[in-house]
Amino acid sequence: MHLMGDLIDFGAEVFDALEVGVFITDGNGMITNINRYFEKVTTIQREELIGRNVQYVLEKDYISKSVCQEVIKTRKPITTILKYKHMDREVIVTGMPVCDEHKTLKFVVCTMRDWTLLTELYKELETVKSQSEHYKEQLQDLSLQQLEIEDYIAKDPATKTLLQMAMKVASVDSTVLILGESGVGKDRLAKFIHKHSSRFEKGDFIHVNCGAIPETLFESEFFGYSPGAFTGANKLGKPGLLEMADNGTLFLDEIAEIPLFMQAKLLKVLQEKTIIRVGDTREKKIDIKVIAATNKNLENLVEKHQFREDLYYRLNVFQLNIPSLRQRRTDIAPLISYFLNKFNEKFHQTKTMEQEAVEALINYEWPGNIRELEHAIERLVVLSPESVIGIRHLPETFSKKLLITEAVRMSDKLPLKTIIDEVEKAIILHRIEKTNVLQDAARELGIDISTLTRKKQKYGIFKKDASLHN
Repeated sequence: MHLMGDLIDFGAEVFDALEVGVFITDGNGMITNINRYFEKVTTIQREELIGRNVQYVLEKDYISKSVCQEVIKTRKPITTILKYKHMDREVIVTGMPVCDEHKTLKFVVCTMRDWTLLTELYKELETVKSQSEHYKEQLQDLSLQQLEIEDYIAKDPATKTLLQMAMKVASVDSTVLILGESGVGKDRLAKFIHKHSSRFEKGDFIHVNCGAIPETLFESEFFGYSPGAFTGANKLGKPGLLEMADNGTLFLDEIAEIPLFMQAKLLKVLQEKTIIRVGDTREKKIDIKVIAATNKNLENLVEKHQFREDLYYRLNVFQLNIPSLRQRRTDIAPLISYFLNKFNEKFHQTKTMEQEAVEALINYEWPGNIRELEHAIERLVVLSPESVIGIRHLPETFSKKLLITEAVRMSDKLPLKTIIDEVEKAIILHRIEKTNVLQDAARELGIDISTLTRKKQKYGIFKKDASLHN
């Protein structure tokens, strides 16, 4: 008996300790209990209400409508917003019917929550959420700054925007289609997405060059094969690229080169997330994130029926377009610095580059994009005979572009004849200094020696005469 009494007392203490107002009636609307929080919020004492019908609360104008009466009438849960007579704020009231095994209504339990407090909490939550987004953006900016130390330079605003999008895409498992010219760094962006995803710790990054796989080997390369699947097959079987990418990222470079029959099989994998090895009948579940890339116009290929439309839309959930290097010239100087450091370390050199040479590289069109720039810097580090790389060490393609750029700049301030004279004088002087023999200089310039002598006199190029041989 003492134990039962203790439990009853304990239950009453818990009832009164709740930070939610509780108001209970029987099936006829007679008030059987209310807790202290209800008294606190409404300022109505329980002694006044217990044993009375809820109609009393309406008659006293404590509230304008009764949730309990609505629940008794409908036998359904009801939630509404009320304001009690002596309160300066609104509350959310939820009424719940409690029935016995015969579906007879036994009680109505109403709970009350402070609407103003909930609104304030919601505002606080929104503020915290906003701050969280702000801090997330700051973390992304820090991550982008860290990239300057790594192999993805992002000084150009367009490149920064691209990488911010890539970081968002990395947080989900949806497929990604990377578009851009050859050499813009589609593989680097794919690795960046994998590195900033949760898959980086769980699985591998599998890079597949679809253009390098013979058509007859596509299926076995992608799906693998079981032991003895065909003549010459490995006796133990072999996992395919899809299986190797399980829990990781599969990067399908040059996706446009996949033959149509394999496109259908790949589409099925993306839809069902299962594979079957060649020569086997057992399905295996795989969990992969697919990133595809191409420098071709897939929409045109779809129109020509050379690429499946359904696969195109399956791959093109998120599309990232990498700008060409000539569209992000702000990145060229830092890329030059990065590649200089890379190849100096690789070849044990300490080469630097004059600003004039850097300007020439910045103003070049770079049809081969970052890959072409990387190879150009590698050649300069290896082949330049001096420790400081100048414009004289660059292939004529670059110096020609710089000359044209400088001539265009001069056109804003000087008349055409003056510009032509300045350019002609600079070219003649450069050839004379380079060859040290007038006859060789004339031959390289494509003019006869008398014309060269006359132009030397015109431009006052005399100081070199003593060392020149006609």
